[in-house]
Amino acid sequence: MDLNQVSYHYPQQPTLLSNISAKIPTGGILSIIGPNGAGKSTLLKLMAGIIQPSAGEVLLDGRSIATIPRKQLATKIAVVSQQNDIFDDMKVIDVVKTGRLAHHNLLATIADDEVANYIHATHLDLLAQRPLSSLSGGQRQRVWLASALAQDPEYLLLDEPTTYLDIHYQAELMAILKQLNEQKHISIIMVLHDINQAFKISHQLWLVKQGRLIKTGRPAECYDRQLLASIFETNIQIVDVPNYGKYIVEIPDDEKKII
Repeated sequence: MDLNQVSYHYPQQPTLLSNISAKIPTGGILSIIGPNGAGKSTLLKLMAGIIQPSAGEVLLDGRSIATIPRKQLATKIAVVSQQNDIFDDMKVIDVVKTGRLAHHNLLATIADDEVANYIHATHLDLLAQRPLSSLSGGQRQRVWLASALAQDPEYLLLDEPTTYLDIHYQAELMAILKQLNEQKHISIIMVLHDINQAFKISHQLWLVKQGRLIKTGRPAECYDRQLLASIFETNIQIVDVPNYGKYIVEIPDDEKKII
C-alpha cells in the first residue's frame, strides 16, 4: 500500500493532512503516533478507503483504492474502530461471522466451523455462545478483532484499540496482535495513544504533527528526545528501565528543575 501526495480536508474546513507520501511496509507492524488533533485517525480512514483524499491517492497493489468495489476491498483491508456497530443481542460467534460477509452474501450461509480459527486466535473459545452484551470492554474488543480477522485481510487497521482498556486487557490485546503478525504475517497498522506501547510492539513508526508526516523509521531510529519533544510539545526524557529497555517519560514543567 502506498500514499501518494495525500491531502485531506473536511468541507469548509482547513486542510487537516498535507502532502503525505509514504510506503506502508508489508508483513510488519506500523504504529502512527502524534498529539491529539494531528490527523492520525483521519489518515487511517484514508488508508481504509472509508474517506477519499482531497488530493493525491492511496494505492493498493498499484491501484487507487477509490476504484476498488467495497466488497472486494473488504477482502484486502479490515478495520477495528473505536466505535462499532451494536450487536448486543447477538452471540459472539454470530458477530464474528459478520466479518465473513466479505466472502458471503448471507449470514445464514456461514457455518460455525468457518469462524472457529478466528475465535481461537483471539481467545474467545469460552465466550463464543455468550451474548455480546454480557462481555467486558476488553472481551468485546477481541470480538471486533476476530470479526475483522474473519475478513481474511492482508492489512489490519486499528484506531486506538487500547484506549478504553485497563492495563491487563491492553497487554493481552498487544500480545494477540504480535502473535497474529508473527504467525499469519498480517500487516498491522495502528493509531496508538500510548507512545511506549507503540515503540515496544512496532517494526516501524510514523510520527505525525499538524497533518504532516514528520518522521518514519524503526523504533530505534525514533528514540530521539528532541524529536519527540518537538512532536508532542512537551519536555521528554528517555530512561533505561531494567528488564524493559528504553522508556519515554513526559516531565511536567514544574518538575523540569529536578532533572
